[in-house]
Amino acid sequence: MAVLKAISEQILHRDLFDFNLKYLTFVGLWPENWNRDKLFLYKIYEINLHFLSIMFIVLTGIGTYQYRDDITIAMTNLDKCLAAYNFAFKIFFFVLKREKLRALIVEIRSSSDKVNDDRKMLMGIYVIVITLVATILVGAFTLVAQLKMEMTIEAWMPFDQYENRSSLLMATQILAIGFVVPCLFRAYAIQGIVCSIIMYFCDQLEELQNGLSNLDYSEETDRFVREELKNIIKKHVRIMGYSKSFTSIFKEFFLIQNLAVTIELCLNALMVTVVSLQEKTLLASFLVYLGLALVNAYIFCYLGDELISQSTGIANAAYEIGWTSWPKDLQKDLLILIIAAQRPLTLSAGGMSIMCIQTYSQALYNAYSIFAVLNDVVE
Repeated sequence: MAVLKAISEQILHRDLFDFNLKYLTFVGLWPENWNRDKLFLYKIYEINLHFLSIMFIVLTGIGTYQYRDDITIAMTNLDKCLAAYNFAFKIFFFVLKREKLRALIVEIRSSSDKVNDDRKMLMGIYVIVITLVATILVGAFTLVAQLKMEMTIEAWMPFDQYENRSSLLMATQILAIGFVVPCLFRAYAIQGIVCSIIMYFCDQLEELQNGLSNLDYSEETDRFVREELKNIIKKHVRIMGYSKSFTSIFKEFFLIQNLAVTIELCLNALMVTVVSLQEKTLLASFLVYLGLALVNAYIFCYLGDELISQSTGIANAAYEIGWTSWPKDLQKDLLILIIAAQRPLTLSAGGMSIMCIQTYSQALYNAYSIFAVLNDVVE
């Protein structure tokens, strides 16, 4: 409790992105303005983490190939490896677009937009909780596998990992070194900053709606209303620009997210039809990994839906104010704002789909359809 309280105090005394950026720095994805020697050491640390993630993918890939004749083990391995592939591709594109993201964050910070303390706390708690839950789940399945003298995920090792418990423990530690920080922690650090920026957009759009609702025109307030409307339009244009930049930076990220969830659902549908009910641990691992993937997908789709709702809410808020008594020049300005706001801000997944609840529901429906077909084929 004392640790959580200390973390909470640090979050509240910083801006919305500080905690997430510190997390990114911790996992080797966000170098700060250090001197040359410190940057050099940090670069070595970052490259080593990249190497460890690649090592994990190679070792588990060879392990999956070794069991190609056993469909159950091969598919189980592929299902578990999918998380690492998903994380690795996200990290790759994040590193490619990192400087563009840095420029966007600098621009947002210089705007002097305010974010309430509840939002800061929510994002800090979310990142901590989702990281802890994922780590505990991976640790729990690893412990069960150790007790049963099994590998959590089959991988090639330069020694026989099943020779004795010490060899098995060493093999597990090698895989943990290549997965926990290089893949798992880094992926959730990226997820934290992505969610923080989306929530920032939603908060600012809601603030614009409140500003529009408070506009009450009269001859006495003419100057005030004109100034406020001008500021609202300028801020709306600025937020639209931020959103466009953000979508350009993370369109591959959301595409990978959608593809990973779709493949995960298909694999789990296939495995549920093949694996017998006696293999309870195996079935439990499928359901847990699937549940975690669905929760992550739902968070992005929910935030995408909220962004659409808040951006279109600008048009509704502008229309509902008493604009009929306004001067014609103000009415024209308001009309331009309404027309611009009718085109919602969206999170594009590589231009192929939009992150929203409808997309999430469609993915679940498609997975059920695949499961029903496969189940009929097996029977």
